[in-house]
Amino acid sequence: MSKIVAIAAGGTGGHINAALSLGEYFKKNDFNPVYFTGTRYLDYQLFKGCASKVFHLKSRPLRSKNPLRIFYNLILNFVVFLGVLLSMLKARPLCVLGAGGYVCGPTMVAAKLLGVKCYIVEQNAVAGLTNKLLSKISDKVFVNFENTKGIKKDSKLVVSGNPVRSSIQYTTNALEEELKILVFGGSLGAKQINDAFFYLVQKHWNKKLHIIHQVGKNNLKELCVSDSVRYEQHEYLNNMDELYGWANIIVCRAGASTISELRVAKRPSIIVPYPFATDDHQTHNATELANEECFYVNVIDHKQSTETIVKDIESAIKEILEKNLFSPFKECANVDASKLIYEKVISDVRNK
Repeated sequence: MSKIVAIAAGGTGGHINAALSLGEYFKKNDFNPVYFTGTRYLDYQLFKGCASKVFHLKSRPLRSKNPLRIFYNLILNFVVFLGVLLSMLKARPLCVLGAGGYVCGPTMVAAKLLGVKCYIVEQNAVAGLTNKLLSKISDKVFVNFENTKGIKKDSKLVVSGNPVRSSIQYTTNALEEELKILVFGGSLGAKQINDAFFYLVQKHWNKKLHIIHQVGKNNLKELCVSDSVRYEQHEYLNNMDELYGWANIIVCRAGASTISELRVAKRPSIIVPYPFATDDHQTHNATELANEECFYVNVIDHKQSTETIVKDIESAIKEILEKNLFSPFKECANVDASKLIYEKVISDVRNK
């Protein structure tokens, strides 16, 4: 049996972190992960320093209003597909896992033509176009949410949750003299969240607050901060595993990777979905998490004005404090997705 496992993912931190988490688990079990990714910023940034082989593919999306652009991208993807086919012939992987992004298209199709077992991981509550198409040729489809729009419920479907880095762990949430709030909105920041907190840190609070805020690149701002607030601004936070344990409350977007990490951290969460996400999938992600009722989750309507978002965040913080909503309500399901996916895949390929 081949010890090489090919994993395809690209474009977003959610896709790539899930791929790296899967690779980490397979490597722990003596398999050799090989990654196929794209050529965007995070495709290079997050795979930088990776000990495993990484192929950067110039694949392109097929979602466009311009027919000529779609035709051009089809030709480009066909050239990429031929290159992947040659790589697969040399490597002869045991299986291929697609963790999201259009880079999965040529990779999975090449594997299928070679008779290699194929699996996809759909992280969002609304499946993307690539995964909708690839679900038809996949041997199993792993989903983060039981109610995933665009994915057919059949014998191939496995509700697994989303792979999360092993360094992220649940710790007890002890409220001390200061209320510790972690605020972030992705590597580029989040304007709605930034604007809200640029106001909130200047406001006087009855409780002392310590806020660590990832504002994104080039978004640092000088502010006159209230005496009741200790405020740290950062362009980027690279110790999120520590900060999840540090925080009493988390304010964030609703990317699939973030949602899955919140399931593990189980901190009271105030979520402002990204308003321009494809098919508004972040709102669906956040709503599904809230419906699981594992811990306090407040989903803020991103269509509101900044002033209303500020009021809603402030009200949510006060509600958490007044009702002491710091402990989880119950255990969350699917927090060990990498293990479950690994076991299902290995069982499936052994029964080939």
